[in-house]
Amino acid sequence: MARAKSRSRDEDEEENADETLVKVGRTGGRVEEYSLEGDEPTVADALAAAGISISKGDRIRLNGDAADEDEAVQDGDIVTVAGKVSGGSR
Repeated sequence: MARAKSRSRDEDEEENADETLVKVGRTGGRVEEYSLEGDEPTVADALAAAGISISKGDRIRLNGDAADEDEAVQDGDIVTVAGKVSGGSR
């Protein structure tokens, strides 16, 4: 599992080749940028960095496309989680 640390956009840090910057959040909620360390960080690493737990019925998206927790993330990716959508009849 990759190590993560939250990073502010305003911070002026030297880029490190072993860090991957991704944005993570829940749909309709706040999206934050995280720096994931390691060779091949995954969606699961990004979610863990953000403190987001997946519940039954949640849908994970990587750059807008359906994704699994074991998919690799790259610098600049956006990981979002949408909760179960329920609808009614008219």
